[in-house]
Amino acid sequence: MGRSALLGIVLCVAGCGSAAGGGGAVGPTASTSPDGGAPDAGPDAGPPDAGPLGGGDWGQYRHDARGASENPGVFAASEVANLRPAWPPLELEQYVYTQAVAAEGIVVYTTAFTGRVIAVDEATGIERWRREDLTALVSTACEGPKQTGYWAAAAVVGGVVYAASPDGNVYALRASDGTIIWHARIADPTPAGHGEFVQSSPAVSTALGRLYLGVASSAHCDEVAGRIVAVDLATGAVQSKALVGAGQQGGTIWSSIAVAEEENRLYATTGNRIGPASAEPYAQAFLALDPRTLEVVDSWQNPTSLENADFGSSPALVDAAGLKLVAATSKDGNLYVLRRDRLSAGPLWKFPIAVVDPDNPGEGGDPSAGWGSISTPAVSRGKLYAAGGRTAISDGHPGSVVAFDPANGNVPLWTHFTRGYVIAPVAAAGEILAVESSAPDGSTSWLEILDAADGKLLRSFDGRIATYAGPSIAHGLIFWTDAFGHAIALGAPGYRR
Repeated sequence: MGRSALLGIVLCVAGCGSAAGGGGAVGPTASTSPDGGAPDAGPDAGPPDAGPLGGGDWGQYRHDARGASENPGVFAASEVANLRPAWPPLELEQYVYTQAVAAEGIVVYTTAFTGRVIAVDEATGIERWRREDLTALVSTACEGPKQTGYWAAAAVVGGVVYAASPDGNVYALRASDGTIIWHARIADPTPAGHGEFVQSSPAVSTALGRLYLGVASSAHCDEVAGRIVAVDLATGAVQSKALVGAGQQGGTIWSSIAVAEEENRLYATTGNRIGPASAEPYAQAFLALDPRTLEVVDSWQNPTSLENADFGSSPALVDAAGLKLVAATSKDGNLYVLRRDRLSAGPLWKFPIAVVDPDNPGEGGDPSAGWGSISTPAVSRGKLYAAGGRTAISDGHPGSVVAFDPANGNVPLWTHFTRGYVIAPVAAAGEILAVESSAPDGSTSWLEILDAADGKLLRSFDGRIATYAGPSIAHGLIFWTDAFGHAIALGAPGYRR
């Protein structure tokens, strides 16, 4: 389960929000812009070892295979006042659910429904190349064929663009021109395969020589057996491991894999059980896996009785106070933090980041309606940042971002209440956080830039429809794309190279 539930909501957003979706180019909200004074004389270069100005590449979903959603480098909070459009907005057309990735001079977008992979020049926004032929209908016996397009972000690593297509293949494309190097079959999108669908973004590890993905379903009425897949970067050879027994369904992976190369471990979070939880111990669970054999070496299953409490959040790896931790949010509304060396011991701590729908207390959260959370936590400068939907406070806010000391989450360091619910990962770079949120009715969304130290709102930008794609930060640019494919790049001039 998981993303297929979002599909109906997104279609409703398209219909319900179109009348309110007007407006021109996204711009700062005057009431929330910093002090209104003149721009700073120049960017803060930071200490000598602070990393590149504006951050380096953001080549994969959540920045890299480890998945901390942090771009190490210098991005001073004072530079947010200077953000301005770096190039004219792109109109990628409906719909976009995936994070832009930026590396090797290009920014790569993948689109839902239309099924495109588009590379633009990072400096100018001018299109370099596109592929419109690497897509196919996904079909189940119960719903028939549908045009899903891409629900997974691309990755740009070592001169290659990796893209997980709805046609069941992973493609390795030359970053220079989009031509195919190899393709590998990892899923079966036909009725015979129950409409398998890859929503997991490629986690590319050059150290291990592999990329890793999860396989999920495309329709609730025809669930698949969850699998994790590894693909050899040089040859495209595929290895696959089922997470449920023969004849079972469930335990899918529609989040993305985190790769801890130094531990020789993979970490994954999984989707709903189908039937009793005891019969599917790797469903709605945290998993640690061997990156060579794909065998599960440790796990913890969420014991909730909720029917829809899977992990759409990807795992975030956290090192703090001598502990190696892993964190993810759940549709049940909780942020869970576990020790990586003893997953089976259960959470070290948890925190109620959002609430479930009180009208369906036994069902669980629908994050695209603002209930629960599938927002992947971010890790930056020793802090853990988590976000989600409606809060537990009386007459609660539609969403929030909360900062924690990873070793002890009993008392949040700070909380920022967002204008809408948060569904995508927060992005971190230097002193700032970038977070999207959407109005509960899907009519609009916002990009908020926060001071990572205290959660103070530094700048806010208005969107014209809901946003499902997470922002990304690279080379002094902040990339933000709404569901209708209106893509902007906000640049800090002092950090642009």
